Amino acid sequence: MTHVVPSQSSSLDDWLCYLESIHPSNIDMGLTRVRQVGEKLGYTALPNVILIAGTNGKGTTARCLEALLLSQGYSVGTYASPHLIRYNERVRINGSELPDQDHVAAFHALEQGRGEISLTYFEFGTLAALEVFKQKQPDYILLEVGLGGRLDATNIVEPIASVITTIDLDHKEYLGDTRELVGREKAGIFRANAPAIVGDLAIPSSIWQYAEELGTQVTAAQKDYSFALTADLLTYQNGDLTLSLPVPNIPAQNVATAITTLYTLGLLPNENTICDVLANLTVEGRFQCLSEQPLVYADVAHNPESARYLASKLATFQAQGKTIIALAGMLQDKDQKAVFNAVKSNIDQWHLANLTCFRGDKADNLLQQLHSEVDKPNATIHDSVASGLQSVLANMPEDQLLIVFGSFYTVADAIAFWQNKE
Repeated sequence: MTHVVPSQSSSLDDWLCYLESIHPSNIDMGLTRVRQVGEKLGYTALPNVILIAGTNGKGTTARCLEALLLSQGYSVGTYASPHLIRYNERVRINGSELPDQDHVAAFHALEQGRGEISLTYFEFGTLAALEVFKQKQPDYILLEVGLGGRLDATNIVEPIASVITTIDLDHKEYLGDTRELVGREKAGIFRANAPAIVGDLAIPSSIWQYAEELGTQVTAAQKDYSFALTADLLTYQNGDLTLSLPVPNIPAQNVATAITTLYTLGLLPNENTICDVLANLTVEGRFQCLSEQPLVYADVAHNPESARYLASKLATFQAQGKTIIALAGMLQDKDQKAVFNAVKSNIDQWHLANLTCFRGDKADNLLQQLHSEVDKPNATIHDSVASGLQSVLANMPEDQLLIVFGSFYTVADAIAFWQNKE
């Protein structure tokens, strides 16, 4: 099939539609094609790259690293995925999204340079981000790994540090169905000549084994550094370094991972600067407050580990006497039962919504999975996230909290609903 190639004057939407059409599959694991293009166009030699892998916490760790580097006057390029509302969210320079034309120019340059080599949507987007960074030349580049690590398109670069945030089961069909297998895939971003920082609190032995084989120096949570969280203080310890920090708006584990990464690289700012950064740091879609009256939060939790963190956040509101209402929408290939199991003791009333996106599941199917974990759940199904929000918000007392969760798509729909509502 012949596809009409957009031009430099085409819209970003035209280019994104084109990228979705040019490869026969959405996921095509392997680095051969991507590396060929990357080497040809000079992307593999980009300097000062930090690679960030992990089942959960990549986005928040990257945002923390970005803010801490920016606080010292460095310029920073950040690549993350997926986006919530706009594709532009995927690439940031100094914390800001870029205009459409910058993405179009990068897509055009890559299209001209890739020749006959076929690329998936994600691969094309990743290489286009590297094209942006090649043009903008930031002091440091933060690359968030998309899937796994070893065979992910981001892994064609040579990082100055490799980071693994957490290890849990997700994307089992690609990464394996044990933490050992998943850990080995994510450790594929390690390099012999660059430090590795692992924030997981129970590191699989496969990570240690691969690091030893490669000769990578690993700095590990609970072994080389530690952190403790109280109601009003985050304490961090790493050798002679002790920090007393405000409680962050993102998971403390990810903050500790980011701090350790910069400390290892000799790039950590002073304690006062870190405190200022953490006091103002928020990440979209991560227990994000959409409204205070009524009280509405949104969280992208979509696997067991992220659901357990969500449960811990909800528990603090339960302790204050809040009734918790959940509106959930999930993808078909997620471990829905495990997610429901992780939060079931924190939810008083359930609302389940259809997701109409690719791989989106029906509310009827979610209800079946919920019944297997919760005995006689108080549950209502809805045609969409928007209709679910309309229904819940119409009769929501002040002593209730609504949490919208289950997928990036679910949260995106909730944010869009709120923006339209305003």
